[in-house]
Amino acid sequence: MITSGKKLLAAVAAMALTVSSCGLLGGESDSGSSGPLGKSKIKVGIIPELGAAGFYLALDRGYFKEQGLDVDVVTVNSGKAAVDSISNGSTDIAVGSYPAVLLAQANKAGDYKIVGDGFSAKPNVQVLLASPKSPVKTAQDVPGRRLATTATKTFADLCVLEALKAKNVPTDKVTWHPIPFSDMAAAMDRGDVDAVSIVEPQLTQALRTYGGHKVADCGEGPLADMPVTGYFAVGGEGKFAQSNPKTVAAFQRGLFKGHAEAADRSKVEPIFVKYLKLDDVTAKLVTVAGWSTSIEKTRIQRVATMMQNFGVLKEPLDVGPMIFRPEVDAK
Repeated sequence: MITSGKKLLAAVAAMALTVSSCGLLGGESDSGSSGPLGKSKIKVGIIPELGAAGFYLALDRGYFKEQGLDVDVVTVNSGKAAVDSISNGSTDIAVGSYPAVLLAQANKAGDYKIVGDGFSAKPNVQVLLASPKSPVKTAQDVPGRRLATTATKTFADLCVLEALKAKNVPTDKVTWHPIPFSDMAAAMDRGDVDAVSIVEPQLTQALRTYGGHKVADCGEGPLADMPVTGYFAVGGEGKFAQSNPKTVAAFQRGLFKGHAEAADRSKVEPIFVKYLKLDDVTAKLVTVAGWSTSIEKTRIQRVATMMQNFGVLKEPLDVGPMIFRPEVDAK
């Protein structure tokens, strides 16, 4: 269970002071409802997974409505789909893994802005899991074996490589096989692969159904508290972020209020059941992530550094200019 402490309260207070000044900013948009915010009706792309529980809590408690926002949730299925959705205008803001948006930014696919931080890595939230029948017993057994991930160049594979590297396991001999999260546990049990990079709640469901053992943890050592997902929008003149700074600020206030409350497990477990459709037992067993209440460059820069270390980014990427601060960045 994650508990809130002085650090969390200080972050919430600092965020509140920062975003409260945004009420003086202007900005209008030609689409959606216009009013004091500029654009009050927004479409937010959400991957319906455990990491989005803080967002769903904010939605369920009416924290976006408190800020004058009418949020229409649009389901997206991956980090890449999230980036595509804000690029083609089917969403205004979308949540996705940081590697997806950082790679798109590096490839100059668009001018992307980070408008909210999502969840952070914690122990036993995402792991490299092996079946009791697998030849992989420890991290040292991994080289040359078949590993499953949802896709490569994502947090799912990069975090495992980082965890293996920390255990002095050569990562150049790792072979990945893309498998959807929903099929991973069965593939592991059948022996189609020797280990899987799997995240909650699929991790708990796999352990309950098939058993297994942790080979490496994506929330320990160099990966502790590493940001996994963020909320993104398109920047640049005439685009959503720059045109609607007060809308972005309102979204941040609602989101971070939900994230702060998600630290209380008693408040987030009902969200797992209602929005993520977990059964009551699984909702009580899953290990929860950490939800951020601020956007910090130094934390997000860790993801870009990891991507460069494993060759996903060919050159260093400074994430600082990507962080959108409504009170200073709106033109």
